[in-house]
Amino acid sequence: MPRVLITGITGFAGSHLAEHLVASGHEIHGLAHEDPPFPNLAAIRGRVSIHAGDITRLEDVRSALAASLPEAVVHLAGQAVPTLASADPIAAVRLNVLGISALLTALDELPKARLVIASSADVYGAPERIPVAEDAPLRPANVYAATKLAAEALTREFGARRGAPTVILRPANQNGPRQHPGLAASAFAKQIAEAEVGLAEPVVHHGRLDAERDFVDVRDMARAYGVALALNESGTFNVGSGMSVAIAEILDTLIGLARIPVRAQLDPERVRGGDPTRLALDVTRFRQRTGWSPRISLVQSLRDTLDYWRAAIKRPAGQELGGLCPPAPGTR
Repeated sequence: MPRVLITGITGFAGSHLAEHLVASGHEIHGLAHEDPPFPNLAAIRGRVSIHAGDITRLEDVRSALAASLPEAVVHLAGQAVPTLASADPIAAVRLNVLGISALLTALDELPKARLVIASSADVYGAPERIPVAEDAPLRPANVYAATKLAAEALTREFGARRGAPTVILRPANQNGPRQHPGLAASAFAKQIAEAEVGLAEPVVHHGRLDAERDFVDVRDMARAYGVALALNESGTFNVGSGMSVAIAEILDTLIGLARIPVRAQLDPERVRGGDPTRLALDVTRFRQRTGWSPRISLVQSLRDTLDYWRAAIKRPAGQELGGLCPPAPGTR
């Protein structure tokens, strides 16, 4: 099995991808900006090789590549929370644009290494029609989406001058264990878990619920990155369920899974401006090329997210699971 380097290996998507590839027999290396003990990698501790470094520092990336000599790289490092990107656009550009620039420059020294990068369905903005295919107009409506579009452009230029496959994936919104609490499903689940143990009022504070998004479980997304590594062509592919689900349904499902009566309450500070948008992805191209399809239902994904927070919040101080605090810069 090939050697794979995962940037952002200690984050949400990166840790699940590492688990998936280790289980498949791959030799896994990772670039990590945070310090040990890497709680998100607890299940595979000792089975991955971690190289310390900052994704935005060319010398750090070159060092990790020289130490691992990967046959493939999956690039997940960066700022993955849109609200945090909007709060600090300079940091978002540094991580998501300068980071990919450093990686691409370093990869010039490994011309045969395959590359898969994570973009986002957010690059479509508010599409005119759904499901939205890969050739639809790109209209990023926030800082995060704009940085992802810039990263795509740099990657395509890089891929055009190489022989090795260069693949860009545009994932739908991801749910699942270890998700950052700045994202809707995890934010709701965390509040419910805190209420169940008496650490908070039995209230889920929320913003707008009328937007509709395509959702995929992070473990299904890990499988998608895995099969993308085997593609013998360069290209850009949507990855998701192909269906749009209202944020209200996410909240209702999680409240229905709560062990105590919980009510929802609008928090004006969480309300974003603009008109509600609806997004579902046309995932035909990726399914036809790889045979991939999601296996984990939305309800199961939300149940596992809630159970993750239940386990995390019950633990004593100083023994938190990964995800209780925002990930270190350069992780996903």
